Amino acid sequence: MNIINLPFEEPLSIVINGEKMQLVAFKTQEPGNIKFGINAPRKVQVHREEVYNMIRQKLEQGNS
Repeated sequence: MNIINLPFEEPLSIVINGEKMQLVAFKTQEPGNIKFGINAPRKVQVHREEVYNMIRQKLEQGNS
């Protein structure tokens, strides 16, 4: 795993499967917490991990 340090609100551009996306970290009012913004093409689905796992589990149950 690589760790990258970036200033808040400075976008990090990444390319996954040929699709360019940007991740941006924002400070929140709560000390020690941050939020992430994700800018991705509309055809790319972006989910929090727990939502992704629920979708994957439902798909696996449907194929059984």
